[in-house]
Amino acid sequence: MTTRTQDVHEEPVAAQRLILDQREVNERMVAVAIQAQELADQAEAARARAEATTNELRESEERYRTLFDLSPVAVYSCDRAGVIQRFNQHAAALWGRRPEPGDTDERFCGSFKMFRPDGSFMAHEQCPMAEVVGGRLAEVVDAEVLIERPDGSRITVVVNIRPLKNQRGDVTGAINCFYDITERKRTEIQLAESLNQERELAEFREMFIGILGHDLRNPLAAIVMSASGLLLRDHLDRQDAANAAIVLRGGQRMQRMITQLLDFTRARFGGGFSIEAKPADLREVCRHVVEEFGAPIQLELEGDLRGTWDPDRLAEALSNIAGNAIEHAVPGTPVVVKARAEGPEVVVEVTNQGEPIPEAVLPFIFEPFRRAAQHERSATGNLGLGLYIAKQIVQSGSGTLAAHSTGGKTTFSMRLPRQAPSPTQVAPSG
Repeated sequence: MTTRTQDVHEEPVAAQRLILDQREVNERMVAVAIQAQELADQAEAARARAEATTNELRESEERYRTLFDLSPVAVYSCDRAGVIQRFNQHAAALWGRRPEPGDTDERFCGSFKMFRPDGSFMAHEQCPMAEVVGGRLAEVVDAEVLIERPDGSRITVVVNIRPLKNQRGDVTGAINCFYDITERKRTEIQLAESLNQERELAEFREMFIGILGHDLRNPLAAIVMSASGLLLRDHLDRQDAANAAIVLRGGQRMQRMITQLLDFTRARFGGGFSIEAKPADLREVCRHVVEEFGAPIQLELEGDLRGTWDPDRLAEALSNIAGNAIEHAVPGTPVVVKARAEGPEVVVEVTNQGEPIPEAVLPFIFEPFRRAAQHERSATGNLGLGLYIAKQIVQSGSGTLAAHSTGGKTTFSMRLPRQAPSPTQVAPSG
């Protein structure tokens, strides 16, 4: 009786414990299943990410290769040992050959031969790519290299090289972008040679006219003096006097031309004009210049026109300007020479009426051998040097000379500081 009662009592407890144990097992199994699913999901996500990364890398590499091949300049790369890894069509075209990528005999460059800009031979182990790969140069920017192709032709290229590095910063290779500048170099050389020839020709011309002017001055002075002496004699008949007058006028015109040539040569080769500044009155300078011309000149003087200048040089400058104005004035119209005081400066303006100076010529009117029209010939022996010399003289005294042409009138304006530089040699401008 006692034993049976214990079995009946213990059976529900055992069953309950069995149920609880089974529930724990089920819960653990569910937890393991959930964890397994989570791991599976994570693995799938990781696989998907890896696949996406692989695709991105593949696409990125494809874009790089496309850009590499389609680059408008020549490109090639080398590894740490200098072995060529890859190059595009432009590189092969400039090299004139196609090296085998990865060939250990092809190192640093695919060129057949290389030379420095001075023409000296450059071994492949000494080329800019070798310098960068070897760490001797951080990079190369716009360096010139001469390439010789297998057929013997040579081209000049500009190279730009940057190192390739890993995450630790170690150099693993380098990439070179280069392009052909052969035609540009040829043009530069031709231009330089042309400029040198023009410079030599200009120097020869200027030296020649200087020597010619100097050698002609003395015999021409004798001609002018002789013609003047003949005109002073009373026994000459009318025809002989007329002939002597023609000789005298021609000689004087030639003297003016020679004076301009000598002044021009002195300005260009002698270091400038010698300025002898001293107290002077521009009234007297203007009057003397006006009296020299046998043409109608209207003289207007206003205010205090005294200062420290080289009066002889200013007279020469004003004479050149006034002579130019008379030559280009409309017949029958006067040339106006007006001098006025403006504080620390004196302004002299020479105005005539006539055809305006073309706008395209006006900026260059003070250059030597320039005229308003290139086909124009001077009736007074003007070589196109008068205005150039006038401006050099004015600038030698720290003044300015400018031209304005509008409304049928042309005005040359000369502004002079009252205190010119002390006696010195002033170099010409321009």
